Amino acid sequence: MILVDEGQSPIILCLPHSGTDVPNAVSGRLNATGRLQADLAWRLERVFGFHADLDLTVLRSSVSRYVIDPDVDPALQPGADADKPALCPETTLDGKRIYQDGEEPGPTEIEQRVLLFHTPFHNELRKQIDRLMRRHRHIVLLDCQSMRSQIKGVTDKGLSVFNIGSAGGLSCDADLRNLFVGSFSGLEGLTVGVDEQTTGGYIVQSYGKPDHGIHSLTLLLAQRSYLRHESPPFEPDRTRVSRLQSVLADSFSRIIDWLGSQDRAHAATANESAPAPPEDVEYTTEADIPPARGDGDEPADESGSRSDEGETQASLDQKEIIPVDPMTLTQQAAPGDDPQSLQRQMPLLVAE
Repeated sequence: MILVDEGQSPIILCLPHSGTDVPNAVSGRLNATGRLQADLAWRLERVFGFHADLDLTVLRSSVSRYVIDPDVDPALQPGADADKPALCPETTLDGKRIYQDGEEPGPTEIEQRVLLFHTPFHNELRKQIDRLMRRHRHIVLLDCQSMRSQIKGVTDKGLSVFNIGSAGGLSCDADLRNLFVGSFSGLEGLTVGVDEQTTGGYIVQSYGKPDHGIHSLTLLLAQRSYLRHESPPFEPDRTRVSRLQSVLADSFSRIIDWLGSQDRAHAATANESAPAPPEDVEYTTEADIPPARGDGDEPADESGSRSDEGETQASLDQKEIIPVDPMTLTQQAAPGDDPQSLQRQMPLLVAE
């Protein structure tokens, strides 16, 4: 299921790895290591529990990254690049197998998982981006993740508390990145890494379009910064969570202020470049005077018909986003679809 808390400020917090749900058709094939799910962003949603205070939008999936990873390109072929995260992982981050022998997903099942879990996540993310871009000229999308501090072969050099990824500076404005990084600098015991442990995955690289007003960054947290222990039951530490929330709230407030300054600068530039209003015209005859138009009248187009742009926008604004639970396929059938036919197409995940 895709979970969304809509806010009105220009920041989206996207949590692709905080979900823990595994369909029955998959969980029965996992081995003991797979069922442990040690590579999830455990309890990360607790860290951002203050989001309503800043009116932030939070989007997350309830589905485990062991089922499918929303931060991986869906076009990536299995085994195509061993150095990149897998769309449907078969091993942990440190290379341990998570499936029983012979139970790994094949190409058909991977395609089904993309359709059921990956595509709905990104459809909803695009909706939220479009919604906020209608309100703001600039927004920030933060891909929020967390990781164990010590993972063999992954964090051998040590994991900073805050790890910022910006696709080498391509996914956001350089001043914004410096502001974000600077908000964590100088804090006792809180180290910062930039484009080191993470440079940004599929989400940051796909949606970061600073020239179009969409700035995207990865925020990867070391789990020691908010968990009591980085092992089951992955229990949050209240004191650590509280301190981390204070630091993040201050950082996000600075981002909101920066975005506001960008909007004001854009508006000022637009006003300076706007043509001067025409000088007063002295009408000599009644025929020269343009007809009056009531407040409710709409301008006509070249053919003389009224524009329906306002009506179309109003109808779009009234549309309601209905939460979708991809865990139950037969509830996702579009009008006219035959649920039994869809289930025959996707038997691997929906058959119990």
